[in-house]
Amino acid sequence: MDTKDQIIEENSAAANNVANSNPPAKLENEAIDEKKLLTVGGFLFTSIEDAEIAREELKKIDYIEKKMNYHLPENILAVYNKVLESKILKTPPGVAYLSRMQSHMKRVGIDADRINPIPIYQSFGSRGPSDAGEGIARQRVERRLRAEKTESDRLRNRFRSAVAICLLLAGLVGAMFYITMTGDNPNILNYKRTLEDHYAEWEQNLTERERNIRAREREQSE
Repeated sequence: MDTKDQIIEENSAAANNVANSNPPAKLENEAIDEKKLLTVGGFLFTSIEDAEIAREELKKIDYIEKKMNYHLPENILAVYNKVLESKILKTPPGVAYLSRMQSHMKRVGIDADRINPIPIYQSFGSRGPSDAGEGIARQRVERRLRAEKTESDRLRNRFRSAVAICLLLAGLVGAMFYITMTGDNPNILNYKRTLEDHYAEWEQNLTERERNIRAREREQSE
């Protein structure tokens, strides 16, 4: 092998070594950069989105600090309660800041009973966020189904009561019709039959009277 071929071969080997060594170094640098992006306030987040939310909270904390008057304990308590109410600090850096505010208020004489606890908006149990969400959704569905069943039972009971009342009223009306139709006193329903009976009775009486008068007249003429 001449000198030229040897140089070419050495250059090729060096290039291969560089090619083989660069990717791991590049991947390592990318991992370091990603870790930096995910780290905020000493906390390592699992997503860029959560890390950005934490950075925004650090800006809010900086603004609060500029407005805070640490010489007035009641002022600190008022700001603390307002932050809790507005829910503007929820990430670990924000919670850590609120915890420091609690410690400071206790040191300057604020009664611990007046300091509200810091709410945590994250589940740390064995169930993941999706499972927790499914559990909450399932509970909502179950509550809605129970409410619908209760409403259905209430409507069913009202329907049964209405049917019973209708049957009772129908029976009362039927009894009234029967009493009215079979009674002796004339009314709007049986007046025709009552009048016919009276006319028949009057006609019979008149006939008997005429028969009696004619009988007496025959006796007198004899």
